[in-house]
Amino acid sequence: MTIGINCGHTIGGAGYGAVGLIKESNHTRLVGYALMEKLKAAGVKVVDCTIDEANTQAEYLAAAVALGNREDLDWFISLHFNASAAHTGQGVEVYTYEGRQYQDALDVCSNIAAYGFKNRGVKAGTGLYVIKNTKAKAMLIEVCFCDNQADVDLYNRIGGADTIAQAIFNGIYDYVVKPEDMSAEKHDIPLEDFMEFVGEVARQDWLDRKIMLPSVVVAQAIKESARGTSELAQKANALFGIKKNGWTGKTYRKAATEQRSDGSYYTVDNTEWRSYGSWKESILDHNTYIAERSTDGGKTLRYGPVIGREEYVLACQYLQDLGYATSLTYAESLINDYIEKYNLTRFDTADDEIAPEGKLWIVQLGAYKSRNNAESFIRKLETMGVISMLKLYDTNEEASM
Repeated sequence: MTIGINCGHTIGGAGYGAVGLIKESNHTRLVGYALMEKLKAAGVKVVDCTIDEANTQAEYLAAAVALGNREDLDWFISLHFNASAAHTGQGVEVYTYEGRQYQDALDVCSNIAAYGFKNRGVKAGTGLYVIKNTKAKAMLIEVCFCDNQADVDLYNRIGGADTIAQAIFNGIYDYVVKPEDMSAEKHDIPLEDFMEFVGEVARQDWLDRKIMLPSVVVAQAIKESARGTSELAQKANALFGIKKNGWTGKTYRKAATEQRSDGSYYTVDNTEWRSYGSWKESILDHNTYIAERSTDGGKTLRYGPVIGREEYVLACQYLQDLGYATSLTYAESLINDYIEKYNLTRFDTADDEIAPEGKLWIVQLGAYKSRNNAESFIRKLETMGVISMLKLYDTNEEASM
């Protein structure tokens, strides 16, 4: 997958963009470079088709197109900010060849408009040089009007370049970014099948990374996704409702319901949640989030006491105490309503392998020439609660196991 990104206009001289309340060429680069990073993080090859200097406008346009045409692009995306003579124009619009209503172009336009911009739609851009001359499928995005106070205020209020980049990324994700092997999961399944699916993924990750106790992961998945039936689970493949928090992948916007310390509830509109290509990806990212989440620049891990915790009661209580959820009964619910009710601790034990008849599994802790050294090692083991025996073996004898 290869996408060409053109941060519209040069940074000075010929081809320089509109100058309104904000400078177009500055902000096309802010949006474009943020979008490039998100695409790269998702495993997409990105070709930077931005031209900073040119002698003429025609030279700038030809150079940008030439960069894109050297590569076998799946999309050529050119980023711009609009302007109008009377400074009254408002909203987002996207241009494609002959105004073709590509679903990804429609989604980009509607995603940006969802923040409050007027949706001016997907229009014919056949006469635009970059649309007409690039070999790849192309779209030119006019984010908003850089000379209109209402548009600029809204752009700044929603988070500016990074929010717009995320909206564009989300718009093209399902069509050009999303891995193709994520469609095998069945999402309309009974509770028992849901528990087995999450449990097996969580158990294998516990064996591989030992971050989150599987029983707790399964309980959280059932509770937070309504057994896989919630809006986030079905439309964003998100089983745990993790907010964006530095996530560079696709996001999904919906209101969040939070609980205050006095027990009352409130709603936060337009909350951005992490979105995934599959339920499995959601489970693994949930565990990674627990392992890596920091609110002080990496000095401490917010959920450190949960990582590797083998007692489900303590793991659940730590999650609540450390602010994973605002619910005042979060830990109690995980323990009573899910882990103990559905015997989820069965996922905490790895499948056992019994030695064949006549054979045993042998654990060799150490061997020493010096008895003093051997006894010293035994004493160290005892401080850790490990009882060991001292026996003199004949190294000339071949042991039969």
